[in-house]
Amino acid sequence: MVRKVQSRSTPASALAIVEKNWFSALWFQAAWCSCVLGRGDWLPLTLALIGFHYAAVADFRREVARVWPCAALGIGTDLCLSLGGVFDFGDAVFPLWMACLWVVFPAALPRAFAFLSAQWWRPVLLGGLVPLTYLAGERLGALALPVGPVFTFAALAPIWAALLPALVRLSNRPKARPA
Repeated sequence: MVRKVQSRSTPASALAIVEKNWFSALWFQAAWCSCVLGRGDWLPLTLALIGFHYAAVADFRREVARVWPCAALGIGTDLCLSLGGVFDFGDAVFPLWMACLWVVFPAALPRAFAFLSAQWWRPVLLGGLVPLTYLAGERLGALALPVGPVFTFAALAPIWAALLPALVRLSNRPKARPA
């Protein structure tokens, strides 16, 4: 009988739960709220949630290799939008809590948002609606939209209609073989 050996000391139950779509959706929502509602004040909670995720995934290296390119693309996009005057985060050009949000989202992408991979049009359609989260962020006081909500939505909808399919594709790219 061949027995699968775990490469880390993480309990099997933690490994199993973090891969569940429902758990990933709850984890994502908790992390999103921590980032957007708590911003810098809740940064320890945000970092703990991110740390839990990375401690519980089956293959840490593969997860980093999958998440970080997506995070870099998202951070780069939002940083350009911030520098372009679409977003105003107050005292920071791009706050740490927003960078954390960009680590959280791609971590949940293949789990909580697995349905996006089923058909090509799903991430395009949902991507066009993602700007609503930025409008919600403004209502919650996380950022200001200097050009107004209508222009912001009109500017972000096509960006996100292209960005989300790219993130889904990047997130689902074939995994590198372990070294």
